[in-house]
Amino acid sequence: MSLPGLLPSARSFSWYLQIIFTWEAGAIQTKKLYGVIGLDYNDGFIELSETDYYGNLIYQEHARLENHGMGNRAESEIREKICAIVKQALSKKKPIAVEDLDFRKKKAGQLSGAGKRQNETLHAFDYSRYKETLENATFRNNVGLIYVNPANTTKIGVEKYGKRKLSKHQAAAYVIARKGQGYIDKLPPETKNKDSKKQKAL
Repeated sequence: MSLPGLLPSARSFSWYLQIIFTWEAGAIQTKKLYGVIGLDYNDGFIELSETDYYGNLIYQEHARLENHGMGNRAESEIREKICAIVKQALSKKKPIAVEDLDFRKKKAGQLSGAGKRQNETLHAFDYSRYKETLENATFRNNVGLIYVNPANTTKIGVEKYGKRKLSKHQAAAYVIARKGQGYIDKLPPETKNKDSKKQKAL
């Protein structure tokens, strides 16, 4: 924190105190060697999956987001959820992994019906705030934040880990965590063949 001192106000010729808070980057306190916490952000919730040293799934959590838009409630809620997640990551010495994506492109296909454009704008704003809040919280707490390639995250999760009775979002968060840890999950050959046939048919 720095205190530049008292500054004069040109309008009223009064004085006001300006206080500036700054954070210096400290040493990262987390290591992906211990495992990674993967987050899958969606409309209305964040899915969390945690891995151990071997990339095995050891814990999951579902964090609901009840508020949207620019209101104080929405801002307070996302800060509270992210703060809890970051504290959890710090206590376990594990970094957080998220998808490096354009939210509007990924989620646009999930929105339909009246007000689609309004919804896309709203959800894009929510994601932007989520991302900024997460980046700030991890930086202040010296928690590593890993961005991973979002390609086929959900498909891989469903195909490889869906049999474990995981929802597609739980499976996606698990794949994100494994990607962040350095493990490579690929689509089974039969799934690739099916996708190729669909593209040819189109």
